[in-house]
Amino acid sequence: MHITSPIPAAQPRRTGVVGHRITADRAAVAERWGMPVSTPAALWVDCGALLSIDQLVALGDAIVTIRRCATTIDDLRGALDRAGARAGVRKLRVALELVRVGAGSPRETLARLTIVRAGLPEPELQVDVLDQAGRFVGRVDMAYPQQRIVIEYEGDQHRTDAEQWGRDLRRYRDLEQLGWAVVRWTKSDLGVHVSGAVDHLRELLVRRG
Repeated sequence: MHITSPIPAAQPRRTGVVGHRITADRAAVAERWGMPVSTPAALWVDCGALLSIDQLVALGDAIVTIRRCATTIDDLRGALDRAGARAGVRKLRVALELVRVGAGSPRETLARLTIVRAGLPEPELQVDVLDQAGRFVGRVDMAYPQQRIVIEYEGDQHRTDAEQWGRDLRRYRDLEQLGWAVVRWTKSDLGVHVSGAVDHLRELLVRRG
């Protein structure tokens, strides 16, 4: 557990606790479950010294996407501006430029970062697909609407949940009938098979203009 104390209070030191200290002017506190906690934006800044750039992007994506956090990218920027010179600030500045609203999971964030770092256009997130009559067909993780390409990241729950698997297949069938190409990525496509996954997406983008 990480506990931050306002200076001049003593830094907590006990088993299972990591203590931090902060000046009162840089503290941003809210109440949750009856306890004082850092606001989501302040928490993100606090993690600058603990997480990698990609992890900070994933955390930032979650904070600005999950409604109960009630936090915007501008809120993250404001918290970073107030942080001053502290550990992790450089990583936070890099991560902030990559944070987007709409990521559904850390793996989706990593998929987007993989695509962008490969030199491909950045896909749109959480895109609603409609049929010719304007009826809602489905919301997809990522897409290139102009090229009519959908990119879906499939975690294990898509494979192990029979109901989810059935819904996915029906949705993909509907999308393909409307002329969309469906690209499905899994964990291995972000690891050992990343080159093949990226090359396939690049070729598809070229073919579809």
